[in-house]
Amino acid sequence: MNKIYLVSLIIILASCNKTNHNNNSISKSSFFDFSFFDKKEITIDSLILINSKNATLLEFYRTHKFNTVWNSQSDREWFLNEISNAGKEGLKPEDYNYKELNLLEENRANLSDSIISIYDILLTKSTQLYINHLSKGKLNPKKLYSNWDLEEKKILVNKILSDGLDNNNLKNAIENCKPKHLVYQKLKESLRILKQFPEDNLKELVDLKEKIVPNKKNKYLPLIKKRLFYWGDMIEKDTLLTTLYNKKTQEAVKIFQARHGLKPDAVIGRSTIDALNFSRNQRIEQVIANLERWRWFANDFGEHYLLINIPDYSIVAVKKSDTLQSQRVVVGKESRKTPVLDSKISNINLNPNWTVPPTILKEDIYPDAIRNCGIFKKKGLIILDEKNNEINPYSWKMEDTYKYKYVQKPSRNNSLGSMKINFPNHYSVYLHDTNHRNFFAYSYRSLSSGCVRLEKPLEMATYIINDTIKWPLQKIKDTTDIVYYRKLARKKQQEIDSKNAKLLAKNPKLIIENKQLPKPELKTIVIKVNEDIRLHQLYWTAWETNGILNFREDIYCLDSDLYNKLR
Repeated sequence: MNKIYLVSLIIILASCNKTNHNNNSISKSSFFDFSFFDKKEITIDSLILINSKNATLLEFYRTHKFNTVWNSQSDREWFLNEISNAGKEGLKPEDYNYKELNLLEENRANLSDSIISIYDILLTKSTQLYINHLSKGKLNPKKLYSNWDLEEKKILVNKILSDGLDNNNLKNAIENCKPKHLVYQKLKESLRILKQFPEDNLKELVDLKEKIVPNKKNKYLPLIKKRLFYWGDMIEKDTLLTTLYNKKTQEAVKIFQARHGLKPDAVIGRSTIDALNFSRNQRIEQVIANLERWRWFANDFGEHYLLINIPDYSIVAVKKSDTLQSQRVVVGKESRKTPVLDSKISNINLNPNWTVPPTILKEDIYPDAIRNCGIFKKKGLIILDEKNNEINPYSWKMEDTYKYKYVQKPSRNNSLGSMKINFPNHYSVYLHDTNHRNFFAYSYRSLSSGCVRLEKPLEMATYIINDTIKWPLQKIKDTTDIVYYRKLARKKQQEIDSKNAKLLAKNPKLIIENKQLPKPELKTIVIKVNEDIRLHQLYWTAWETNGILNFREDIYCLDSDLYNKLR
């Protein structure tokens, strides 16, 4: 096909040089509208399509009886204008043969029927590609990442194109292929805003290692002030550009830090410097990478869902477009990334026990256990054989390790904390409480082994269960609190002791067996979630809110690599 297009263009250019001037003169002097003749169909040689080895293209023209379909000048011109502006979607006009198509359109009046057929095929092929890219992205994430588990979109590209052309509704057909998510629309606005910024030729702050604290002097302050002014975080320019970290600059730094998901404390540390070092073009590339990701995500998140943005360390619960819950989360470290996935909440475990997964056993437990078997007791682990009999940890041997499972009993201080939310997935991950509750105070929270840890787990459990009669928040708190059970046990023991005392008062010779109540312990409770609540664990590092650009650290280093693959 490419060779045919190239030969065709050479023929066109040669013929245009001879005839273009006269034809232009005629068209300008004519009082008649010749657009009627533009509507005629031309029969296409089916061998061209068969030889193209493009099944989708062949099927499309077979459906249209091997006739040209781009017979409307308005359709052609609209599509050419659309792909000329593909950059607004983070795409490239040249991917859709814009220059070649535009040249053919400019000279269409002089083309033979056979060349018009080639032009028609190229238009169709370019439109099919554009529809696919808008609908599900240029790249397939499952071929790029091992931990990306989104349902692949099924696109009826020929139906979309046929409906648009046959019903004189091409614009709507193409527009409907674009993601409707608000974040996608805001990313397009981010791209527009960034392209309006002047060229950025500011020097990087690569040498800065020490922190800069308020009211101190530092030689890098003039450069930092230039960057803050460039990005609009400092409105009034410091014309003197002094080395003093003054009040005005501190306020600008706080604004900058908030936009980048950093603690707005005005202390200029490594994270703030890294964000300041980004150039305009790097931010443009970041937005383009995020636009591609949003074309991968589901078109419809459902009526009721939990949405996690991994680099933003955040989760929101949305029902009928209202955000009803919002929390901070801890996500997987770079070596154990939190997977991107769509699923559905199935059940909640209160007081879960924790069976240690193979990766953590191999990397975190076994190396220490080989040196000292006491590590099992130190980490609160019991070793169970295939019959669930407990094994003495000091008899443990590495060669027998795969015969056992390693479990932490329910406790506020086990690795899952007091609550776990389950959902089907291929990575053995879930949402849960944590025994490292201090992590939520950090700005950088890529610290888990892959699961997502919740800042307010019991509040989220109450929300998901949504039964204030059976499971109000206080009951969930009591159910997961060993102190509560100890109080109940003491009260029960006091009642028994009081009853026995009364019996002995009546009959001092009565012999009463001294029974002790069993030691209180937490038991796992599984609560089925009947409501249809979807879960979306996604990854995006840029967005726009009311004209303000927001960026997050690319914690898994995906943005630059994705942009390079797109280009």
